[in-house]
Amino acid sequence: MTVKREADEKKNAVYHGPRFDVYAEDEHGTIYDLEMQNQNHHDIEKRMAIYQGKLENQALYAGQSFSERRQTVVLFLCDHDVYNLNRAYYKLIPQLEDYPEILIDNGETNVIVNLKGDANKQAALNQEMLTYFNNGTVTGKFSAALDQAVREVKNDAKKGENYMTIEEYAARQSAYARKEGREEGRTEERAEKEVQTIKGLVTLNLDKDQIVKFLIDNFNLDKQEALATYERVMATA
Repeated sequence: MTVKREADEKKNAVYHGPRFDVYAEDEHGTIYDLEMQNQNHHDIEKRMAIYQGKLENQALYAGQSFSERRQTVVLFLCDHDVYNLNRAYYKLIPQLEDYPEILIDNGETNVIVNLKGDANKQAALNQEMLTYFNNGTVTGKFSAALDQAVREVKNDAKKGENYMTIEEYAARQSAYARKEGREEGRTEERAEKEVQTIKGLVTLNLDKDQIVKFLIDNFNLDKQEALATYERVMATA
């Protein structure tokens, strides 16, 4: 399998530990976009549709027949259960209305891996994968190979400075903050979003003043609250 950077489509945000966004192609020509999502913004299906749209640009070139369209796979690794069914993974497939037995093959595959699903009910390979992505523990040959691939991708991304731009990250986090409202009450979920935002901005090499300003502008905090939040997160980093 060949792993490539998506510099022209979407900048990668590579997190500490086994969390990464990757564009790859296998020996059969199938195109993959692997995403990590550690917060439930209730928009994963729409995000999948957008990413599939990006992959389509490379799935079929001018002059090719539609039957030559390459398969595209968007795979989300989530540390929360999107549908609360305790499944290890969910495969989203298009069906013909009123005829669920008829599946529509449009060349797209969308899969959500639930890292908090019940691994005990899964095959050994799935258990190994879930264990690795939950805590980074290598328990067999598959996870060992996966761990090595993760390290190579992270090193490659760092060398190429292939990170999500500050503008992209700020726009996304700001949109989520606006969606949830500018209420004064600081819920636990809201506080966790602030923590993840600060950690993300740190990986983008923003300094203290820039991060504090971002918190003030996007989380309706005054300067004292923003400073306290920043100091608290950095003390535990």
